[in-house]
Amino acid sequence: MWVRAYTAAPAPAPADTVVTTQDELTRYLAAQKLAPERGGGPPFFIPTGLYVESIQFKGPYNVQVSGYVWQRYANDLPKGIDEGFVMPEAQYARFFKVYQTQQGNEELIGWSFFATLREQFDYREYPLDRQQIWIELWHKDFEQNVYLAPDFEGYASLNPAALPALDRDLVLEDWDFQESYFGYRAARYNSNFGVQGYAGDQGSPELRYIISIKRHLLSTLISRMIVPLVILLQLFVLVVVIGTKQQRLEQFGVRPGGVIFTCAAFFFATLVAHNSLRGDLRAYGLVYLESLYILTYFVILAVATNSVLLVAKPNLKLFRDYDNLWAEVFYWPTILLAMVVITFLTFR
Repeated sequence: MWVRAYTAAPAPAPADTVVTTQDELTRYLAAQKLAPERGGGPPFFIPTGLYVESIQFKGPYNVQVSGYVWQRYANDLPKGIDEGFVMPEAQYARFFKVYQTQQGNEELIGWSFFATLREQFDYREYPLDRQQIWIELWHKDFEQNVYLAPDFEGYASLNPAALPALDRDLVLEDWDFQESYFGYRAARYNSNFGVQGYAGDQGSPELRYIISIKRHLLSTLISRMIVPLVILLQLFVLVVVIGTKQQRLEQFGVRPGGVIFTCAAFFFATLVAHNSLRGDLRAYGLVYLESLYILTYFVILAVATNSVLLVAKPNLKLFRDYDNLWAEVFYWPTILLAMVVITFLTFR
């Protein structure tokens, strides 16, 4: 199940429509049936390209992105259409015009940009999770029936596997890039943004550039799983050592009653590691890896309870006849079975 979840091909969000060719764009826009409205003329589409130079996570839900955006304005466009774009979902954005030139019968304008995006990521499958970083673009005159379209001429290929619009040397710590592509989402708003005649609830096509990423497993497994796994191993050693045979207890210097204090120390160590995980992710609800920490809490409680029973009821048949062997036999199978069930319920 882990291999299937980690190696599965990325899938676009159900609400997104991927466009990689002019024909796909034409079919999508035809299906939208955009009509002249909002007091303006027919819809206009401005070819827009984007190139991402850097990406950095600045927290579990904040992403800093920088790069370039360019637009091509035909000379026969109606007067009054302003040049420029906006990133409506950016928490902070800066744009600087870096070039402007006439090319044939159109004007090419390019900007550099730096933006901090606040986006909702789903960490429920952490550390086998995949995420999508998206950059949403509007034209400045969105209320005048002006939309953005991918600049197909600006790329050698828009095949998502070729990672178009991503710098080849771009590094995103602890993540692998899987795909990147342009797409549209029909957005609906319960506001007209103060513009008379603007219908925000009509499902206007919004251009989005989407990057699919997959988490590096090795660094996460080392940093997040070492503590609970080592504690589970040490608890198993305690289970093997404790019992009713006095000679073995003296050899290891262990007393069943003293195991309670050891379990308290293990509980504190697990709690610190668990809080560190929660503090870094700040995820809503539980994530998959937390099941290992929660399972460790229950194992600590079970080992402490077993130790108490060895002291309080040493003549129980389980202890007297089998010297606590049943706890050793069921220890790992119980833990593994619990993890298999949790994994199945998470990734089914």
